[in-house]
Order: sequence, then C-alpha cells, then structure tokens
Amino acid sequence: MTGSILIGKKRRSNSAARERLRWGTPEWTTAGCIFLIRFLFYLFVDMPRIEGDTHTYLEFTWRGFLCGERMPLYPLVIRLNRLLFHDRYLMGVVVCQILVSLVSVLYLYRSVRIATQNRGIACAAAFFYGGNPWLVNADVVILTESFAISITVFLLYHTVCYIRSHSWRSGMWMVLCILLAVLQKSAMFVYVPAYLIFMAIQYFNIKDIRKIVLRLSAALLGIGCLLLLYAGQVWKNANTFSVDKRGPRHMLIACLETGLYKNYPDRELVEEIDRIYMESGKSPAWKKTQKPILLLFGDNQKEWNAQVRKFNNYCIGSDPGTYVRYLLGRFVNVIGREYKLLQSELDESSPAFHKIYQIQLLLFPLVKIGHVYLICGAVLLLLIVKWRRNQECPWYYLGTAGMILVVLVSVIVGTFGSYERCTSYVLPFAFFGAALLLKDFLIWLEKCRE
Repeated sequence: MTGSILIGKKRRSNSAARERLRWGTPEWTTAGCIFLIRFLFYLFVDMPRIEGDTHTYLEFTWRGFLCGERMPLYPLVIRLNRLLFHDRYLMGVVVCQILVSLVSVLYLYRSVRIATQNRGIACAAAFFYGGNPWLVNADVVILTESFAISITVFLLYHTVCYIRSHSWRSGMWMVLCILLAVLQKSAMFVYVPAYLIFMAIQYFNIKDIRKIVLRLSAALLGIGCLLLLYAGQVWKNANTFSVDKRGPRHMLIACLETGLYKNYPDRELVEEIDRIYMESGKSPAWKKTQKPILLLFGDNQKEWNAQVRKFNNYCIGSDPGTYVRYLLGRFVNVIGREYKLLQSELDESSPAFHKIYQIQLLLFPLVKIGHVYLICGAVLLLLIVKWRRNQECPWYYLGTAGMILVVLVSVIVGTFGSYERCTSYVLPFAFFGAALLLKDFLIWLEKCRE
C-alpha cells in the first residue's frame, strides 16, 4: 500500500515537472530563430570541413589507441557512417553532429529552466547558446569538438537533474555522460576527479543520500580504474603514463617559449634546438618545430617521450619560478581570445554566406575567454555569499564555478589554451552560470523596487 502511494506521488511529481516545462510561444519562437539562422548557415557554408587533425581520426587504428593517439568514440562514429553512407560518410558525420547539437540546445534550455525556474531566462540562454558562431561552425568540421560540447551539455543536464532529485537514475546517466566524454576526448579525464570531489562534498553535507553517493562514487572509481589501466597501456607503448601521448610534446613547447631549453647541459643539442626553433619563427607548429626537434631525441614515439620527458624535467627544474610565471602568463594571454572564421575560409565562401555570417555575429555576440573568467568569478563570489548566509551549499553555483575552474586550469596548463579547446569543455557551464547570475540580478532588482 505504501509503495503504491509513493509511486502515485512520484507520477504526480513527474507530471507536474512536465507541466512546468511545457512549451509555449517563447519556446517555439526561440526554437524557430535558432533553426532559421542555423539552416541559413548550413545552406551556404562549405561542408564537411577538413581541418589539420582530421586525418588522425580518419586513419584511426586500435594500435594508435593503445599508444594514446586518439580516444575511440569519434573514430567509431566515423566508421559507422562509412558503413551506412559509403563515399558520403563524412557528410553523414556532419549531419549527425548537427542533429546532436540541436538536441543539446534543448537540453541546455531544460537545464536552465529547472535550475532557475524562469522561462524567459531559459529561452534567452538557449537562444544565445544555440546561435553561438563557434558552436555552429564546429558542427560542420570533422573534429571532436562538436560532439564533445554536446556531451558536456548532456552531462550538465543530468547533473542538474541529480542535484534536484538525488535519484539513482539521474546519477547513473550523469556517470554515463562522463564515460562518453572521456571516450570522446582524453582531456575530459578531468571530469572523473572533479565529480569524485563533488560526490565527497555531497556525502558530508547530505546524510540522507549517502548510499546513492557511495554507489555513484564506486561507478566513477570504476571509470577511473579503467582509465588508469589504459594509461598503463599507453606507458607500455608510448612511454608516458597518461591517456594522451602528447604530454611531453606540450611540455617541450613550454621549455621553448620560456627559453628554459637553453639551460640543458648538452650544448650541441641546445644549439640544434635553437636553430630549428628560430628558423620556424618561434612557431609551436607540429611540422615546423615539434617534429624536427623530436627527431633529435630518437626515431619513434616511444624514444621521443622517454628522452623529451627527461629533457623537460631538467629544464623546468633548473628554474621553476620562470615556468610558474609562464603558466600564469598563459592565463592572462587567453583573456582576449575569441572565435573568428579565418580570412582564408571567408575568401573561399560565397557572398551569401558572408551576409549570413555578419547577421550571425550581430545577433549572437562572441564569447571570449575573458567573459568566462568574469562569469566564473561572479558565480564563485555568490557561492561564498549564499553558503555563508544560508548555511547550506548552493549546489548549482558550486558545480558551475568548480567545473569552469577545473576545465580552464587543466586545459590552459596542460595544452596551449586555445579557444577551441577551452570552449569545447567550458561553454555550456559558462552559459548556465550566466543564467544563474541573471536570475539573481532580477531578484535583486525586484527587491530594490519594493
């Protein structure tokens, strides 16, 4: 009897939730605008677009996977489309990216609507996110960014649902999204420790859900163990204990840009590196700089990683203060970065596309990394204020500020802090954080009027 009553309450609760999320004129108007601008963009843009790293996904092998070359999810999507569409498989991949991206806009709307309980804010967030120029362009490129950002939105949605209900089902969908994210891009491994910390905070703050938290933590630890086993395989095949074999290469660029490579005791090696670096115009490009320098350390990836890792450790250890200042400088240097189509891409496009692109830039302002900094700082400030004032953790604020910080630090320190890498992981959290801030601003205005 008690069970049937609980089931009845749950059904009424779910029905009420669906009622609150029912669409009206604002939602259909927002969806129509997004669909129109995207349709016009896709109609006139050249697609599919091939970029520099596309070939590494098209030529993916399981041997390359075990060496930390690429994660398998995106290559599997490409192979599935090749089986279905044969010679037109790349267009099939782009269509999949576009469809999944459109669905992710809906999920961002639902995430904001649940968190803010404000239809207008949810529509505004979906509108500006759905028409974002970088996001729309990423959908037509044969690279992982489009699927990566869509998976991040799905992770955000299920996290919001879990925070609201603390249900086992929402939590497991959240864990599944983390697994898919890691299988999509190795850099998303950072989600595993981030969510384990989130679970630990929940465990000590909400006693009633400790069993669910422990089960979800066990699932996350399982993913972590699988990734550690994979990192062991990469160590065996590529001589670096990581889910990505490129770690030593990234550190090498840091040694070059700081000038720390000149501290290495082998003067002949330093002079040869200096010659290559100067002739390349101090460019970090793979073919101009990285590959010629790596060839000085060996004949294959395994030798490169072993020797370059020792080289990097010595150089950075010789003056750690310079390296720390360099990393801090990276955070400053990325502030003004924003997405813009390359001039070569614009020159190859039709006049009609130029007009559509200009309209898109007019309607949907470009999001800079500096804007993400400001959103994160404001959310973090409100997190502290709300936690101290209410003596209760504001989970949406904690998750938003925490994920933006974790992602930005890992991407900017671990790679080159490019706009594409940063926004692939952080853009949904930035829009969600902006929605939370707008909600608080409207509440503050209402109080001022009273």
